[in-house]
Amino acid sequence: MIILAAADPQEELQLKHLLFIGQELKRRGYPFYFLTNPGNKLSSQAKLAGFQVQDFKLEGTSSWLTNWKLSRKMKKSGASLIHFFDKEAFSSALKASQKAEINLKLASAGTDWLKKIGPGTFKQVDSLICQTEENKRQWLKNDPGVKTIEVIPPGLDFSKYQNKQKKNFLQDELGLKDDDFLAGLLTPLEDLKILREQLEALKILNDQAPRLKVIVFGQGSLHLEQLRHEQPLDIANLYFYLGFEERKADVLASLDLLVFGSFSLPQDYLLEAMASRVPVVGVMTAGMTELIINRETGFLVPPNDPQALAQAILKIYLDRSLAQQLTQQAYNLVFNKHSGEAMAEKVVNHYEFLALQKGVKLGREGHHT
Repeated sequence: MIILAAADPQEELQLKHLLFIGQELKRRGYPFYFLTNPGNKLSSQAKLAGFQVQDFKLEGTSSWLTNWKLSRKMKKSGASLIHFFDKEAFSSALKASQKAEINLKLASAGTDWLKKIGPGTFKQVDSLICQTEENKRQWLKNDPGVKTIEVIPPGLDFSKYQNKQKKNFLQDELGLKDDDFLAGLLTPLEDLKILREQLEALKILNDQAPRLKVIVFGQGSLHLEQLRHEQPLDIANLYFYLGFEERKADVLASLDLLVFGSFSLPQDYLLEAMASRVPVVGVMTAGMTELIINRETGFLVPPNDPQALAQAILKIYLDRSLAQQLTQQAYNLVFNKHSGEAMAEKVVNHYEFLALQKGVKLGREGHHT
């Protein structure tokens, strides 16, 4: 029996991740239940999906009575693995899981846990699951004494990208025509040198791509006055749309192309563009990301080469079937490697690996379906 313990997850994405893991466990025939606060979203959604739920108030503290009651519950279910998904569940149920002699203990832990939970506590855990390599590095710095730290990215919920309709959010915002070709330029805005080189590429396209409209968006402050002073912005079809974070999905859905202007930018934007079936051009050297395979899932162009960037944009601008081929292959790649389903598969594979290592039976019933 496997226990998935989460006190009160509020974010829609976190709830979906828990349910994805539940679906994967069910698919493989493992008995499991959700341990969560009574009457919350997870409790109702898991029951609705036909999953077993044990309601128990997990408040982030563990009194003697709480430990006793919870450990009896765990022991009775014959649990052999528990996975903690938040600080409250971890703080409430770790001692009870030890008392119930649960063999395998895992935690999907953010580095913010260290502020409230002493590093020594994690010695009692068999494995931590982090979302990024950077998180893993931060954990290792604090030397939590945990046996393994596994990196499993959270995974996108692809249901919101299914049957994407072309939206006109940016056209309406910026007063553009429906048949304009919108290329988004996502770039580190503080670095004027990088931005100038990318604008140089767009200048080359002024005459060759009359329908092209370039929308610069990104993070950080943009010193427009300094930019205008150092290099006049004589690009006819250039627009700025800053602070777009809250409307990211609408912005991406409006685009015909995304230029990912530097490997230092968060990879989430690249993932979401690919999931939204937007063709991508990455300004970076090969090997900086596994997502852009040149001429398969997008175009890779080297930094400091405005001519190469202009050519890549022009190819997608002129060749609709090439654009569709690239977006389909990119979509397949991110779905197979970065979807919620892919994440759940990696998590359950990790359970199996740890169980095998420790000689623990997870109580499998039946076979793969």
